[in-house]
Amino acid sequence: MYKNLEELMRRYGAWIADNPKKVILFALLLMLPFLVHVPQIKFDTSNEGFFHPEDPILLDYNKFREQFGRDERIAVAIEDDNIFSLKFLQELKNLHEDLENGVPHLNDITSLYNVRNTRGKGDELLTDDLLDPFPSSEEEVQAIKKRALESHFYKDLFISRDGKMTTIVLETDAYSQKNSNKSNEDDLSGGFEDEAPKDKTSNAKREFLTDEENAEVVNAVNKIVQKYKDKGLKIYVAGSPSVLHGLKQQMQADMQKFTRVTFLIIIVFLFLMFRRISAVVYPLIVIILSLLATIGLMAWTGVPFKLPTQIVPSLLLAVGVGASVHVLSIFFDRFNERGDKKEAIAYTMGHSGLAIAMTSITTAIGVGSFAGSEVLPISDLGTFASFGVLASLLLTLTLLPALLSVTKLKPKVKKGPDALDRLMKKLAYIPVRFYKQIIAISAILVTIALFAASTIELSHNVLKWFQPTNPLRIATQIIDDKLNGTVTIEAVVDTQKVNGWQDPTLLKKLNDLSSELETYKDPYTHIGKVVSLATIVKETNKALHSNDEKFYTIPKEKDLVAQELLLFENSGSDDLEDVVDSQFSKSRTTIKLPWIDAVKARMVQDHITKRFNETFSEQKVTITGIIPLLVNTFDNAIRSSVKSYLIAFVLITLMMMLIFRSIRLGLLSMIPNLTPIILGLLIMVIKPIPLDMFTLLIGSIAIGLAVDDTIHFMHNFMRYYYESGSSKEAIEHTFFTTGKAMVITSAVLSLGFFAYTMAQMISVQNFGFLTGSVILLALLADLLLAPALMIVVAKKGWIKTKNKG
Repeated sequence: MYKNLEELMRRYGAWIADNPKKVILFALLLMLPFLVHVPQIKFDTSNEGFFHPEDPILLDYNKFREQFGRDERIAVAIEDDNIFSLKFLQELKNLHEDLENGVPHLNDITSLYNVRNTRGKGDELLTDDLLDPFPSSEEEVQAIKKRALESHFYKDLFISRDGKMTTIVLETDAYSQKNSNKSNEDDLSGGFEDEAPKDKTSNAKREFLTDEENAEVVNAVNKIVQKYKDKGLKIYVAGSPSVLHGLKQQMQADMQKFTRVTFLIIIVFLFLMFRRISAVVYPLIVIILSLLATIGLMAWTGVPFKLPTQIVPSLLLAVGVGASVHVLSIFFDRFNERGDKKEAIAYTMGHSGLAIAMTSITTAIGVGSFAGSEVLPISDLGTFASFGVLASLLLTLTLLPALLSVTKLKPKVKKGPDALDRLMKKLAYIPVRFYKQIIAISAILVTIALFAASTIELSHNVLKWFQPTNPLRIATQIIDDKLNGTVTIEAVVDTQKVNGWQDPTLLKKLNDLSSELETYKDPYTHIGKVVSLATIVKETNKALHSNDEKFYTIPKEKDLVAQELLLFENSGSDDLEDVVDSQFSKSRTTIKLPWIDAVKARMVQDHITKRFNETFSEQKVTITGIIPLLVNTFDNAIRSSVKSYLIAFVLITLMMMLIFRSIRLGLLSMIPNLTPIILGLLIMVIKPIPLDMFTLLIGSIAIGLAVDDTIHFMHNFMRYYYESGSSKEAIEHTFFTTGKAMVITSAVLSLGFFAYTMAQMISVQNFGFLTGSVILLALLADLLLAPALMIVVAKKGWIKTKNKG
């Protein structure tokens, strides 16, 4: 069967050599539909971008945003020893107004300048702004300071407990302004429209705030803030919109950086190996076309680049060059020896065409196993990276030999073995002489790695992807420390009846639960602030009782609750719509806490979910918000990765059995494939590197890459062993032919991934270092462990030879 397929590939190579121009035209026309869409590619770093559109978690989050608006806010924090002074309050007013007038897509902006000041004046309820009228004397400022520091609402939201930090909180529009026909009146109505709550399909055609619009917001904030920083104010900007925008900027910069570095590595290695311009230019044409075709397909199908998919370009660059190197290595060796270009192309296709096709398919299976992931960008990675690998394979087996055929080439006479030949000769001796020791040492290392793997830390903390010196990371940590949090968990309780939240019994339960939650603390985090409808009811009740602190409670009579809420609604403040719907059937509770690793946030989220479900067992409870999105993203990633590993392992194992036409040899061939991945776990423990969104990808990618060299080695070993009957000779022949290409491709692949260590994002650095290391370990496994195993197999007589057959 092999001989027939190899003969077919040889004839195919000869046909290409006879019809190169037709092949080139065909390949370019095939790529053209994808290439024209490349300029349309977009980027998306949003948290909701990690979910499939039909995911229940995302549907709950979208319902929440439709009702209550966007929960992701930007916090502009100003630190000063004397916040309550005329000079500082004037600067705060100026900054507030500049942000209000200069930031696009803004739904609301709140600071001490305009925060509600709920108080009673006789029988009248007042909810004017804290600084209205603006103070004109220090006596007035001290009166404002007294009210601010006594407020339960302001603390940990707009002013720190030590009174030395205050914040301006910016809430952007939930919906995009693009293609929006809603009126300004609709914008202002928020959750208090006159009609009943809309069903989940009512906003189906409206797009939520886009990544580009979020970038406009963050850039405008940073530009305005910088002017005040230049004047000497100590200002910190944080919040998930800023963090995600920062990640997007780093992602774009990193992609450009390590794509350029990978290109440089490929160019240098190709030139050093072949010393021919054509051997440098033609593989680059193949790689660039396959990469652009992949990006074009993403743009064509409306799929943007996201955090995990940013590795696609460098992955395709590194993987694509491997197949080209195998073609060029065999071609030039044969061409230099015989001087016949057509014969050399035919020989190359017959010798390595089948192996190259099989290795590319296994790589596509490895990365393609992610296509079914519950995490959308990881699913995209699997789909488009596998497409790119197959596109690269198609071009390698069509365009590359056709380009070689139309190029004028002169054979270069080899003057004897070069440095790489001498190295391969020495390496071939090691597994022949020490095969027992190699197998034993490998077994010991694998055992140690498996035991050590249990200590690897699980992590999903996008803030820690930034360098420790990054201003966003520093700002977030400072605000978290001073104001007890920058992110939230949102709890929505639906009574499923009109005016359900005018029931004082339910409000009392909500108030008691809020007070209880504010005392929560676990080994990883704490709850810094809880804001709900109960907060407004207590404020109103206190104000209507001569601002007496002892009336900061929930009234006992339903009619009194209803009257107070009506008074608050008619007082001029629109804050009520932030915590309850227009029918008073659904209420929102915002639980604020410091930015936390999503893995460690599971404990506090589970506690909040449990307590809300226990407290409101007769109502419908939904837990959503930025933290639940992050938690579920990582949970989905873990489940999906395990599934992907199993799919990749099973499919590649079956393919290896098919390739070698033996169940035993197919299973045996997986040992040198899995060994480097397992040893990669040991590297994670030693370095240490957490198991996060990026390092989770390594297993399936690595097995897809590692199996390439295994196929090349074992395919050629069995060919030469079949002819000679000697495992020693088969190993030497394999090392002198395919072995050299294996070394070069692994060097290029590993350096391509090591280029990721130049990224700003720590998670990408770890991914690059670990993947590059695993590729080098895979090379060692295929040069040492695979030959050692084949010697054992040969001794047991599992492989038939020409003489025995």
